[in-house]
Amino acid sequence: MMDAVASPRKTGFGQSAESVIAISLLGVCAAAGLAAFLSSGSEQSATPTAASEAATFELSAAQNDEALQSEEQAVLAEWQRRLDGEFSQHEQSQLQQQQLATLQEQSAALAVAQAAAEAAARAAEAAETRANNAEKARQQALASARARVVAPPSEELPATKEEVKPAVVSRRPATIDWDSCARPQYPDESVRLGQQGTVTMEFSLDTLGVVQDGKIIESSGTRRLDYRALSALSKCKFEPELVNGKPVESLTQLRFTWKLTR
Repeated sequence: MMDAVASPRKTGFGQSAESVIAISLLGVCAAAGLAAFLSSGSEQSATPTAASEAATFELSAAQNDEALQSEEQAVLAEWQRRLDGEFSQHEQSQLQQQQLATLQEQSAALAVAQAAAEAAARAAEAAETRANNAEKARQQALASARARVVAPPSEELPATKEEVKPAVVSRRPATIDWDSCARPQYPDESVRLGQQGTVTMEFSLDTLGVVQDGKIIESSGTRRLDYRALSALSKCKFEPELVNGKPVESLTQLRFTWKLTR
């Protein structure tokens, strides 16, 4: 009897323990499910935030790249502007140097030309002075020659009671020696144009009959014929003028006729 009563009590206690364990497992599962649900929700809510942050980061990085590119372009543009300015200044400097060199060359050439012109002017002035001096000397020589011819020195005669007769002056004029030179040749141009005429010339002779100077006294009407005759006859030798048998310096005139023969 004791055994029979004890067995039912053991069974009721076992069923109560199983119920407690089942309820505990159910609670654990519920808690696990709630935790899983909450974890899933947390992950779902966290995922959009991470994506948003990634998108925001990418946008910020793109903006930063654009800003960097814009800054780089601005820097490059500034360097390009400075380089263009420096090249422009360099070109202007070279152009100014070239212009300065050109001006210096022109100034040097002008100075040389002015110096040459001044030298030529001085030479012309000196030549004119020499010509004037030569003309004065020639005029003085001619005047002296005329004075000697007009009033040759007379020999002193002893004084006597008789009347002194004037000294007789014998004079032989100068004459040209045609064998000493060639006759003037007719210019071809004058022949073609049929130019003719007679030219009168005056020659200054020394005591040997050598021509010292010559000039045209009366033209033939053609300067070419005049100076051709003067040039040719100035080379001729003359017999000097004699005064009382002595050769003297003198002036003599000579006429030369240009005539075409048919």
